[in-house]
Amino acid sequence: MDQPSPSSPLSIRHQQRQYHLSKLECLPPELLEKIFFHSLAINLPRASPYIAGVLSKPIIYKWLIRLAFSSSNPSSRQDFFTEDFLPSPLDFWALSNAKRKLLQQEILECRWSTLQLFRECQREYVKHVLRQKGAGLVFISAEDRAGLDTIEEKLSRPMEFDKAESGRRGSGDLILRAKKVVHGREGEGEGGRGRGGGEVDMRISFWFHFGGVQIREPSPVSHEIDMFRLPCPPSPNERPRMPDKLLHAPWTCEKLEFLTLLSQETYIDEHNHSTERSHQVLRQLIRDRDYVTFKNLLELNITTRDYSYPQKWPVKTRHFKEALRHVTGLNDPFVRLLYDKRWDCLKDRKVRDEVLNCIES
Repeated sequence: MDQPSPSSPLSIRHQQRQYHLSKLECLPPELLEKIFFHSLAINLPRASPYIAGVLSKPIIYKWLIRLAFSSSNPSSRQDFFTEDFLPSPLDFWALSNAKRKLLQQEILECRWSTLQLFRECQREYVKHVLRQKGAGLVFISAEDRAGLDTIEEKLSRPMEFDKAESGRRGSGDLILRAKKVVHGREGEGEGGRGRGGGEVDMRISFWFHFGGVQIREPSPVSHEIDMFRLPCPPSPNERPRMPDKLLHAPWTCEKLEFLTLLSQETYIDEHNHSTERSHQVLRQLIRDRDYVTFKNLLELNITTRDYSYPQKWPVKTRHFKEALRHVTGLNDPFVRLLYDKRWDCLKDRKVRDEVLNCIES
């Protein structure tokens, strides 16, 4: 007698009869979600296809990213993490920096953790900041009101704005000016002195690539104090590790953009004297003759685990040697690029002479 194929309805019903749900799988979906939110066991969906079906929802992914990657600036302590933005039992302030760093790292390693999802979270985060912290602002000039209407469109093309190529962010991609009505003792300073209230000038700055917003009184000095930002590490000295999935081929525009977004929020190498991870990426690009990606990474600023200040992607003598081994002739593009961009990194005189012999003056 012929056996039914594994994909036939008869076979599927047979498999369903053979499969017994565990006690955890027998729980109502709402209770499974509650257990997941309390435990924050990111790998729980891998326990079974049924649990994955309950927990693998875009809104749950967004809640996890908001919980893990929102900034902990002072102004976010009050009236920010609302129930509609981050529902209980998820509690942003219940996580220590160490636990948040671990949660960030686990999320970044997940397959569902994508550039598209992070960009969506950034757009929703910026809108939430404006709703919660900008409700009392009055934009006086037509120019500022028009600028406010362009935020959604600018958030749709973040790579066209400040990416901190110099190692630090500028004063803002868009700066708007507004008035804030204050009451009581809050308004007794400049603008409301003696009346117990009045108007205060406010400056609202946006960084679209970084998902950043700052709302403060104007100052002649630009600083990043009290900035809302997503993604943001728990602290400058507690950054998650860059996931391996962003450090190897196939290289796509989306992967390079995601790498750029996370380049200063995560670390690649342990410290400046142990840079094997970043070095291996460049060596492989030279071997693969992937010039476009190689050029992009040379311009990227990254951090190490023990040094949070961004520095250009490290280049060593071994990279010049690797480029010379794969040279294709006079003015080889990889040798030429290293010569033009990172000549000061090469101290070995013999290798310097070899490079100069490959460069047409």
